[in-house]
Amino acid sequence: MADQIEPDMQEGPAKSETAVARKDAQAAKLETPQPMLEVHPPHEPIHTWKGFLIHIVAIAIGLLLALALEQTVEAVHHAHQREEIEEQIRSVLNSDLKINAGNFSKFVDLRAYLSELRAAIAARLNGAPSPTQPPVRDSRAGTFILFPGLAPYEAAQQNGTVALLSEHRIRLYNRLSFARGLMLFDRDRWFDQSNQLQAFQKRYVDSFGTMELNTVTEAPDIRTLSKPQLEEYLQLVAALIERTDELRGRMDLVDQEMRSLLAGAETEGILLDDSVKARPHGFGVDMGTPSTP
Repeated sequence: MADQIEPDMQEGPAKSETAVARKDAQAAKLETPQPMLEVHPPHEPIHTWKGFLIHIVAIAIGLLLALALEQTVEAVHHAHQREEIEEQIRSVLNSDLKINAGNFSKFVDLRAYLSELRAAIAARLNGAPSPTQPPVRDSRAGTFILFPGLAPYEAAQQNGTVALLSEHRIRLYNRLSFARGLMLFDRDRWFDQSNQLQAFQKRYVDSFGTMELNTVTEAPDIRTLSKPQLEEYLQLVAALIERTDELRGRMDLVDQEMRSLLAGAETEGILLDDSVKARPHGFGVDMGTPSTP
């Protein structure tokens, strides 16, 4: 009897262990990630040279199509960037022309004032009663000049997108940029001469005005100045007139080149010819209204 029970007792734990092992195997099977199905083109064995060549040609055509599509997308993007740069430059040039028109009017007033002042100082030196000095607080003595810019072109040079423009467009914009650079050089000399004149005036008059910032500057009464002082004053006024003429002439050249560009000039030669023909005598003797195309 005892012998019969003992095998049964041994069989029971064995069955339990088997069941546990089976459950563990099933759990492990559920936890193990199943491999994902991958889609592959059908692989057919290549047994002939003809099949091999067809396979290579198919791959080459696919690569060429992908490359052509990529280049097409890139070309469209570059064309859009190029047109965007050109449009920005045209917008700035049109704005600059309006700025220049205001500048030329200011130059006319400033030069007229300086010419009257020079004539009065010369008359005083020569002992002549006239012409008399213009008002010591003459509004024409203050002027604020805005200078034309080329920000879109300069930005394109810095970020490298200027290379998207054609060679002849780059040459045209370089020519305009060069003319503007010369104008800015004359601007600095004009500022320096203006400061020298104002420094002289402030030796004799306490004035808070600044000529180049469009605030009225007060000039000394020339009747209170000695002969050496009048001679120095005359020299400074004459020098500023000269600097004003130079700056105004440079700005006129830049203005004409801008007009030529907007009118469709395609080469540097055309750009320069248009500018020269538009201003054969610059502003003229009376420094009146600038030339127009």
